[in-house]
Amino acid sequence: MLTGNPERKAVYSSASIHQRRKRILTEARRMIADVGLDGFSVRLLCRNADVAQRTLYNAFQSKDRLIALAIREAYEDVNRYIRYRTEVDTLNGIIDRLIAVNTRNLRARNYTKAVVSLYFSPSISPDVWNALRSMVFLNLRQWLDRLHREGGLQPWINVEIAAGDFANIEYATINDWAVGRLTDEQYIPRLVNAVLSYALGILKGEERAMAAAMMEQLHATGKLPEFPKPVFDPSVEAPAPAEVEDA
Repeated sequence: MLTGNPERKAVYSSASIHQRRKRILTEARRMIADVGLDGFSVRLLCRNADVAQRTLYNAFQSKDRLIALAIREAYEDVNRYIRYRTEVDTLNGIIDRLIAVNTRNLRARNYTKAVVSLYFSPSISPDVWNALRSMVFLNLRQWLDRLHREGGLQPWINVEIAAGDFANIEYATINDWAVGRLTDEQYIPRLVNAVLSYALGILKGEERAMAAAMMEQLHATGKLPEFPKPVFDPSVEAPAPAEVEDA
């Protein structure tokens, strides 16, 4: 789990610390949405959030870590209240969530561009990179773990490597859209095609037949697979805030 500054111990929690941290993350999220990474200024963020730069770096260590935490928080805030009607550990569930999440990306290009810019940054710290990868990793692992238990994967497949390959494929295609190499119309069909293409190479049996049928339909009709619309459930309680560094 990605935390604030890993070099500073979480000493205690207080309302003022949590309020300050919330102000910083809220302002970071607003700036990412408004101006993206290119226009992101720590100095302006600190001024708008009414905190000193030293406070920000004590709490978050680096600009990249702050941005990754803000992105992760935004991602979790949205997905906490979404209830899908497909099972998470099935091919239908994977493709359903892939389409739904990336359809939302169409309305959040700056956020999406920030995610892929960090993901492919050569200087990103391993825990920040893993936190971004985990945004696509969790559902994939549940699906792949089930297939591994049930013999639905080719015998040469390593689940950890396969999940990482899926994440890299997804982020590479998302990056192509975020920087303008793919149009909005091309984006999600190309992403589904990429994921299914890799899936066909690692699956066997019934799950592979399902992937092949999806791919055939996509190329024959040009239409994405359709699933019941997810349900928004605002009744889910937000998790309690964790211990944070003394800023």
